[in-house]
Amino acid sequence: MIDSEIALIRALQEQAAWLEAPMQFFSFLGQPEFYLLVVPLLYWCRDPRLGLRLGLLMGISSGINEALKVAFHLPRPYWVSPEVRALESYPSFGLPSAHAQGAVTFWGLIAATVRRRWFSAFAVALIFLIGASRVFLGVHYPADVVAGWVFGIAVLIAFFALEEPVGRRVAALPLSRQVLLAFAGSLALALASFAALASLGDWEVPASWAAGALERSGEPIHPLFLRDAVTASGLFFGFAAGAAAEHRRWSMCVLGTGPVRLLRYVFGITVTGVIWFGLGLLVPPDPVPAASLVQFLRAAAAGAWVSFGAPAVFARANPARGGA
Repeated sequence: MIDSEIALIRALQEQAAWLEAPMQFFSFLGQPEFYLLVVPLLYWCRDPRLGLRLGLLMGISSGINEALKVAFHLPRPYWVSPEVRALESYPSFGLPSAHAQGAVTFWGLIAATVRRRWFSAFAVALIFLIGASRVFLGVHYPADVVAGWVFGIAVLIAFFALEEPVGRRVAALPLSRQVLLAFAGSLALALASFAALASLGDWEVPASWAAGALERSGEPIHPLFLRDAVTASGLFFGFAAGAAAEHRRWSMCVLGTGPVRLLRYVFGITVTGVIWFGLGLLVPPDPVPAASLVQFLRAAAAGAWVSFGAPAVFARANPARGGA
């Protein structure tokens, strides 16, 4: 099975080299940075409820994905096969693909909200292309992508089933308990990955994986570092806690003309970038406990700015119209 998947990746890379640029583009559509561009756009300027749901769902899905990666602890193709070109690189384990799982949850939720056949077809095509890009770029086996789609569907179904009853109970709580619950949820997401890590016992990453990855990509791997788990945990806490506070204090910022909303978005996303990339400079490059703490704070700050900080600034800029 592995040999046939390696052969497929090799054939794609050798026979369709012209696809590298398009595949890099579709791969970007599954990166966290892409979601950090789109979720604020919806939350601030178009559909706050959908933006809120997407932000929470993506945090949950990312946390679950990282726990599954550690539980399976399987390599990426370019780690183990010299026949695969590392057109991208990533330090975490391979199965299930986070890009594939994230694409299903993100575009699946939007498609379920839009309820248009043409958009559903567009979403399915995009989900497929994002997953296919990861195979082409040598960072996932086809099985990794299929597993990502399957787990993404499972997470999406669970979200639809639990969203209304859980949301109703949370909304009835005082703000302090909502924030505490957001922190508990973020802690649970992180602990799932740490529990999976503990279950590995004294298992270590094979030296051949680390050497192969470094040789073919020039980048070291740290799949037991759990940086993505900490990121998902921080984003979920910041976004959920900020949304709870924003709901009680500030009007949603969807009113106003197109140019006004565009200016809001440009300002808000610029600050988001400053927080994300600026604080990223403070994260220690080595897998040490301090790096996890700084990464959590970085992600929480970005999430809180999107759900609370930016709407608060927009509302203060024009309080007479509730941020319009």
